[in-house]
Amino acid sequence: MVIHIQARVKNLVCALILLFISLPSFCQDIYWTEEAKTAYGYISELRIDESMYIIRLQSITHPDNLIWPYLEDYALFLQIFLQEDVYKIPDFLESSSLRSDRISVVSDGNPLSLMCQAQIQLHQCALRMEQGQFVSAATDLNQAFKLLKKNQKLYPDDFANLRLYALIKIAFGAIPDQYRWLVTLVTSLNGSIDEGLKELHMIIDKSTPDNNIFLQETILLTALAETRLNNKPENGLQLLNKYCGKVPTNRFIQYVMANVNIAAGNNEAAIKALVQETGGPKTLKIPFMDFMLGRCKLCKGDDDADIYFKNFILFNKGKHYLKEAYQKLGWYSLLRGDEVSYAANMQQILLKGVTTTDQDQQAMREAETKEKPHPVLLKCRLLFDGGYYDQALAILSDAFFNSLVHQTQRLEFLYRKGRCLQAKKSYAEALHYYSLAMKFGEEDLHYYACSAALESGVIHETLGSDWAAAKFYNMCLNMSPETYSTSLHQKARTGLSRIGL
Repeated sequence: MVIHIQARVKNLVCALILLFISLPSFCQDIYWTEEAKTAYGYISELRIDESMYIIRLQSITHPDNLIWPYLEDYALFLQIFLQEDVYKIPDFLESSSLRSDRISVVSDGNPLSLMCQAQIQLHQCALRMEQGQFVSAATDLNQAFKLLKKNQKLYPDDFANLRLYALIKIAFGAIPDQYRWLVTLVTSLNGSIDEGLKELHMIIDKSTPDNNIFLQETILLTALAETRLNNKPENGLQLLNKYCGKVPTNRFIQYVMANVNIAAGNNEAAIKALVQETGGPKTLKIPFMDFMLGRCKLCKGDDDADIYFKNFILFNKGKHYLKEAYQKLGWYSLLRGDEVSYAANMQQILLKGVTTTDQDQQAMREAETKEKPHPVLLKCRLLFDGGYYDQALAILSDAFFNSLVHQTQRLEFLYRKGRCLQAKKSYAEALHYYSLAMKFGEEDLHYYACSAALESGVIHETLGSDWAAAKFYNMCLNMSPETYSTSLHQKARTGLSRIGL
């Protein structure tokens, strides 16, 4: 009898355990709670460890809510992506797919379901791109686009979904023409930079923190898109000044604020943002911010610029921008007359990093060709990049031009002077120097003539002469310098898209 009762109790316990385990599969949903909002707030401030503590605890106590695997994916993605921790990518991708599968059980009657799945696909896409897995990345991107497009039809007023949908349109619009046919061949993507930006600005104008938890994120991503893809950093600055002020309150705002100010030529503002203490000791460190600060200080001529490049090389876990970092250390040495250290850093360029970015390619070319920059022209270049236009123009005198012996150096002089005059809005003079640069550099392998054509197009577009702008944008596209051609051609195509020609 006792044995029989024990058996009955054992069976009952097993049944209850099985019932408990099976319940989530029928009851699981996705919804925001106060704890979830707090965790997301920590993620947006790059307080990853603090967010993960909440996520893991809530995943145990509230396993029915699939907001937790979504937030976990978001937090871990940012940690890996911003630190370029390539060794963690394979494990992340495997776990990320499982998290997406879990969320897929939620009906698309909940607008969060498809949006969360799509964003996880975008995380996977970005990291596959980091590893050079372009076909798999395109598959992820296509799947995300389809999910977002479907969700947009079901919930056209959902800001969370629209922010991602608009960003993919912008990304597609920024793809160079020579690659776009391939993207359209393997994906169903469509859209343009202008279309996507209009949608992002609409979200910002119509939403509040109360009805859109992603509002600040949308503002920051829009500022970056305006700056880096639409080539209008002034629009990015307006957004940041209006919604974030001039002093960063967290590390993500700090990163975006510095990025936009650098693109706008506001070197002092970028340095001010980068040296701010934001977050606590557990806030995620972004190694690239050391690179940014080093570059800003190099432009200004500060003696401690080298420290930040060395920190970047030490703490960066990825392969991108390493060649450029060594190049900038070489420039730092060259400007101080230390040609031995310059040569040593050029040697490191040949050994470290990859040549994925235009900047790394340019660094590699300098190391391979042993074409050492002219120190004075290099100083002018850095002063211009920092927005110190008057100081650069003071150096670019006729007497200095006449002292230059090599044709390439004279070509660079013409281009640099045009750039400074353009920045000072002396457009007629700038166009004169650009025309000389194009005339003497059309067959040259350096990027000066190609960039001069692009900037001539920008000036004419600014002045409202669209046909003249189109002429120079097309001239830019017809040149193929050994470095920076991808970014220059992308900007030219974006310009043609803006004016509709």
